[in-house]
Formats: sequence, C-alpha cells, structure tokens
Amino acid sequence: MIEKQKRNKRRYNVHVDGEYSCSVHEDVLIKYRLLKGEQVDAKWLEEAIREDERHDAYLRAVRFVAVRPRSQHEVRRKLKEIGYEDELIELTINRLLDQKYLDDAEFAKIWTEQRIQYQRKGRNAVRYELAQKGLSKDEISKALSSVDENEELEGAMVVGRKKWKATSGETMDRKRKTASFLLRRGYTSSVTSQVVRTLSNEDFDILDE
Repeated sequence: MIEKQKRNKRRYNVHVDGEYSCSVHEDVLIKYRLLKGEQVDAKWLEEAIREDERHDAYLRAVRFVAVRPRSQHEVRRKLKEIGYEDELIELTINRLLDQKYLDDAEFAKIWTEQRIQYQRKGRNAVRYELAQKGLSKDEISKALSSVDENEELEGAMVVGRKKWKATSGETMDRKRKTASFLLRRGYTSSVTSQVVRTLSNEDFDILDE
C-alpha cells in the first residue's frame, strides 16, 4: 500500500504485506501511474526503488549545478561522495548533458572570465584551476585563448600596485616581493616583469619631480 509521508509531502511510504518497505518520490508514482492507497507487488517495488534512486541522484545534481556553473568532473565527484554507483553517476551526467545543465566548454569560458576580470588571477592560475576541475587541455587552451591580454595586464597592475605600495624597503627588495606576489597569483613572467618595471619607473618619476 502507498501512503503520503506526514513530514515530507513529496515522498510516499510503500508498504508490502502490511510492512514498511521503502519511500519513493511522488514523481516516481506519477511515472508509474500509481495512486495513494493502491496495492503494490514485489516486481513493481524493485523497479520503483531503482527509479527513485535515479530520481534522487538527478535532483541532487540539479541542485548542485544550480548554485553556480559546474564541470562534469565536479558533479561526478559530488555524486561519488554521496555514495552513488558509477553506472548511476554516468546516467545522471548524460541526462544533465542532454538537458544542457552541463557544458564543460561554456564552464571553462565563464570560469576564465570571472577569475581574470573579477578575481585578478593570471592565466597560469586559471589553467591550474581548470585542470583541477577536470577540463581537458584543449578545453583549457580554448578558454584561455579568449583572454584579453590588455585586460589581464590591467588586473595585474591593480593588484601589483597595491602590493608595491604595501611593501617597504629598497627598490630591489620591493621588486622581488611584488614579482613573487604576482607569480603566485598566476601571472606569467612576461606580465610580471612588465608590471614591476612600470611600478619601479613610476617611483623614479616621482623622485625626479
């Protein structure tokens, strides 16, 4: 017999031979066209349990990607942590791909833009982060190829200037510390050298005034 749960209105308890067996989401009941109070057999119960697990994995994945864009690797890892089997995880991933909830190329593009423009990170940092999120080398290269070099340099100048002003000591010491700071933020040696040279020249210009 099927009866609605009191605490979770979207889940239903399933009883077989008068004993509680499991609970399923209402979407599973709708799919199988079963009504509250209806009797169920063992064959239906076995299929309903599998379908409920598929449905649960899907809902968890959708909620996960709703927070922010995710890569396939992130969703796969999340579902694995919850405890789902590999076969069900891949089934869920494919469903999300079909429904356009997942798109690694678009994810890489969005992630790169946000990190370069708003987080003031360099392309080396972005490359590492995308690799950690399971993106392929081709996907990473394509995303980084769209980076505006002037925009990246501008971001490096903003954070570099803050570091330069906050650093005391001789010019060479300030150069070394600022360069190390920029390299740690993922900027290339070329961008780092250009920023440090500009900041150093600005200081000399001020002294000459």
